[in-house]
Amino acid sequence: MMDEELSLVGMTEDMAANSVLYGFISLCQMAFPGRLRACYLLGSHAMGEAVADSDLDVTLVFKDRFLEGEQARHERLRQSVGLLSRIPVDSSAVEESRLLRDGAVNLKQASLFLAGEDLRERIPLMPAEEWVRVAMHRPYNFMERARSRAEGEPLRYPLAYPDPRGAFHGYDYSAVMDSRGQPQPGFKELVSIAARIAAAEAALKSGAQAFFKRASIEAHRRHVNDERSLLFERIYDCRARWGYQVPTGAEDRAYLRSLCEGMLDAENRFLALYRDFLLAELERGGVGPRALAARRLGDILYPGDEVPTALKRLEEAPEPEVREAARESLRRIARYSSPPAPAV
Repeated sequence: MMDEELSLVGMTEDMAANSVLYGFISLCQMAFPGRLRACYLLGSHAMGEAVADSDLDVTLVFKDRFLEGEQARHERLRQSVGLLSRIPVDSSAVEESRLLRDGAVNLKQASLFLAGEDLRERIPLMPAEEWVRVAMHRPYNFMERARSRAEGEPLRYPLAYPDPRGAFHGYDYSAVMDSRGQPQPGFKELVSIAARIAAAEAALKSGAQAFFKRASIEAHRRHVNDERSLLFERIYDCRARWGYQVPTGAEDRAYLRSLCEGMLDAENRFLALYRDFLLAELERGGVGPRALAARRLGDILYPGDEVPTALKRLEEAPEPEVREAARESLRRIARYSSPPAPAV
């Protein structure tokens, strides 16, 4: 369906973004001739809510299953294009067979079809229980990549700031490009983690499904409605004021810093909910969800005996994937249970 010269079927309201999309998809066509089934745009550009520093979130659907080496080649392409484009492109790759088997809520419900064969009507709806699972696992990736540590070392609960000495406590670690293509301190990751936590807590509380940042913040207000709802709203509003660039004015910087200070408590309160969720996951669902929960309980070092006790019950589980995940997490807990050495 995408073996011939590509024409964009869907476009955004931003002609500059459309130009980048056309160039990126054309490049993908050359890199993976005859292998792409469809291309979709997700995120704020797809929803008409982009700000000056919003990137382009593109999903490439590969025909049937990945061929050997395709995922690694896509990752190299993704990293290279990110350095060249005047509007950052963040692409992901998915197998057609897996997409049609497992579904993808964001792609089905909140995407812009760009090119190829539109598969969205064939993508199955995700059961409510599975959506809660997806939403609850997402915040970890943002917390994990914000905090540097030795290879293999888990996060430690309660978390510390990504950079306690930083002007914005480390939540400005991800740079954004200015109009001249120069990297500037940015707070996009702060907005992203706020939205992910908001979506997860709303899903856990009520099963609510939210597919993009604004909807996630609104769902938290509607279904959770606590002091963090206001924090998340204020963080999200900053993107309309400054794009994703850290402001230069003293008053604005002080305001953003105050929001960053509140984020740590929100992260730790979520991780407490996440621990209980993971412990429950060990006892329910299929092999995949149970194994993921067992692995994640080794990715985050929680104090006390509750987690090791639960994992020890799975050391002789009949399912090899669950059993090995539990054993590996127990090894990591034993290795890293002592406090880290103080920074010099």
